[in-house]
Amino acid sequence: AFILTETAPALSLAEFLYFTVSVFAFYRAAFFIHELTHQERSSLPGFSLAWNLLLGIPTLFPSFLYRGVHIDHHRRATYGTDEDGEYLPFGASPLWRSFLYLSQTVLLPFVVVFRFGVIAPLSLMHPRLRFYVMTHCSSLNIRLDTERKIPKSALELRNWYILESLCAAWALVLALLFFDGVLSLGTLRHIYLLMTCLFFVNSVRTLVAHRYRNKSGKDLTFTDQFLDSVNVEGNVLLGGLLAPVGLRFHALHHLFPSLPYHSLATAHQRLKEQLPADSIYHEATEPSFWAAFATHWRNTRQAANEDELVHGSYRI
Repeated sequence: AFILTETAPALSLAEFLYFTVSVFAFYRAAFFIHELTHQERSSLPGFSLAWNLLLGIPTLFPSFLYRGVHIDHHRRATYGTDEDGEYLPFGASPLWRSFLYLSQTVLLPFVVVFRFGVIAPLSLMHPRLRFYVMTHCSSLNIRLDTERKIPKSALELRNWYILESLCAAWALVLALLFFDGVLSLGTLRHIYLLMTCLFFVNSVRTLVAHRYRNKSGKDLTFTDQFLDSVNVEGNVLLGGLLAPVGLRFHALHHLFPSLPYHSLATAHQRLKEQLPADSIYHEATEPSFWAAFATHWRNTRQAANEDELVHGSYRI
């Protein structure tokens, strides 16, 4: 689809359709990084290697950016706390913070290229820079103040360096191809727009994956963690596009992190049918993405009103 985008007339309907297909196809393929993070390598032999070669390295999103990092988002002691790099209190903040989060997607492609094409090679020549890159620039997080723990396993570190080196080499090859004119500026435009759209769609999905109501930074009970997560029902096609690889059943995923993505829909339906009506499981379910966005909007409005009350009391 991306190649067809390149061959279609500029600004034509065909270009738009091919580009849209390429965005959601790459988006779904990219999200298998989540699945390979939760599944043991022995249960999916060769999958991590194939995914990195076909997608992780070409898109500069190797698996080490998520493997060993995402697990903190599932630990009871760290979920929703300052140590959880995938959590910010969007639902307990005014709506403008959510829009600010969405707006940064236009800059992220530059950040990714700079990380692998520039500072990764430079960091190999300076130990302090190398430590900073590994602890602060090597995680797929939504907050920037969370420090990544460097793997202690020699195998994990070896895989990290191999993947990072291949990404740096790929970034250099692309730069040379564009500089020599082998690839056109039109292709560069398509790549930038593709990456920006991937980031944007994922950011939209992220905003309704949780309630994000914990602004204390303290750990939550397991029940509270579950109720802070969201299952989204509704249109299967829209759900599969916005939250592929089973991620629309995010609350269920937090109950059973190792359950394969293709089993989540069936598991959700069985739980929904067999659990009593007063089960808290139903409280984590939204009937559609639109309902989930509406809930998020109401939460931000409530947060804004609470801030006004607090500031008002200070003025008094």
